[in-house]
Amino acid sequence: MLAPLLLGSLMLIVNLAIQVVALVLLLGMYIKRLEAGLERGYRARFRITGTFLLVLFIGHLLQFATWALLFVFLGEFTDFATAFYHSSVNFTSLGYGDIVMSEQWRLLGGLEAANGVLMFGLTASSLLAVMNNLFLKHAERGGLSEQ
Repeated sequence: MLAPLLLGSLMLIVNLAIQVVALVLLLGMYIKRLEAGLERGYRARFRITGTFLLVLFIGHLLQFATWALLFVFLGEFTDFATAFYHSSVNFTSLGYGDIVMSEQWRLLGGLEAANGVLMFGLTASSLLAVMNNLFLKHAERGGLSEQ
């Protein structure tokens, strides 16, 4: 039980680093756009929100892949495609159960699900923060009618 716990914790840290790097890069881009006044207009706000969604989704796909690579390395799967599918089911907490890992490594499934919950929570909160900021910027410019 100790080996899966340690490996799973290490993978969680690696995936947290992936997500944080993506967020830091995105926030840097967003702050530069704000400072330059480039967030005005619906197209700009659409691009900002869309870019955040796309980059963070790609980050999640990369995180699926890190788990899948671990599963292949451990010999749980012989091909990456099956390992990636299994990883995506675990990470999203979908839990089909059509593919089950060996008893020795099955704890990794729960740890990956916990990893996914944390990463999707981080994605959702960062998107909410950006959208809230865009909404407030729009309101400050008188974009909202008083009721």
